[in-house]
Amino acid sequence: MLGSRTSPETRRRRRLARNGESSVMPKDKDFEFTDVDTFGRGVRHGFIIAVSNGKGGKKAWGEEIFQTWDAARSTALQCVPGPFDIAPAREVIHFGKNPSSHAYHRAILFGDKDDANHRWYAVRVAPGYQRMAKAIDGLAELRRGESIIERNLRDANIDVFMPAFWKEIRKHRSRKLVERRFPLLVGYAFIRRDPGAGFDPVREVDGVSSIVSISRDRGPIEFSEADIQTLMIAAFDRNQAYKFKRATALETARSTRRRQLDTELGRLLPRGRSRTVSLRFHADACINSLDDRLKERVLGIIQMIDGLEIDEHLDEYREAV
Repeated sequence: MLGSRTSPETRRRRRLARNGESSVMPKDKDFEFTDVDTFGRGVRHGFIIAVSNGKGGKKAWGEEIFQTWDAARSTALQCVPGPFDIAPAREVIHFGKNPSSHAYHRAILFGDKDDANHRWYAVRVAPGYQRMAKAIDGLAELRRGESIIERNLRDANIDVFMPAFWKEIRKHRSRKLVERRFPLLVGYAFIRRDPGAGFDPVREVDGVSSIVSISRDRGPIEFSEADIQTLMIAAFDRNQAYKFKRATALETARSTRRRQLDTELGRLLPRGRSRTVSLRFHADACINSLDDRLKERVLGIIQMIDGLEIDEHLDEYREAV
């Protein structure tokens, strides 16, 4: 168990509970505390990044609990330099014997016997269910681009991991670039589950064709944490490379297009600009002295230069990555 004095954020939650307002509530409206009493005492279930405590045991990295296994894994890959595990945990908030006191405790509990029973299994995904699901407003950023099968499994409270990568696709009609997420392993996804809970609820999820097994007479094949972490790292590295390549392409296109527009703008404006005066300042200073037709062209170019800060405006000046 990990315990610590609570932060001002938790004190704010306590005041809300005592005033009869929304009880203890995290920033994500879907990640709620349950079994909350009138004093704001409650618990919520999630996942932690378990790292070594230097004494042969484990502790929660950053004393933070995450709503989903994916959220914990993504943070760990970016922020945790050493070995780690993703483990189920409970965050408990409670007050002392004197409820009117501002003193209270927050604890993260993990390592329960039931948690140790969870294993990784592979499921076969029906055709078409690995495509991106329809976007939902207010959905957590870490669920952006989730597939239909991932959403269906999460809606059924089943932990899922689908190795995937991002790629840009150019639309034929509009010529706009759109981001799309594709599976690394076509036809497969992984679930984390206690085998004692059975697999019938998994089979009933829309989009699950079957659970990968050696034969009908033997149970589902178990995958180790090391196997899954290898896939996680591969997916993470590929996505990081995509982000870098996309950012580079955007900045290259932005710089090239800006030089083109600056050159065109410079040809339209009166000469005599000092090197210490920016082209934009020079345009603002002499815009009113131009005839209407030239003024309209100059204003149009300025508007295009300002629009370069919007990534979508650069689609026609670069290739898809």
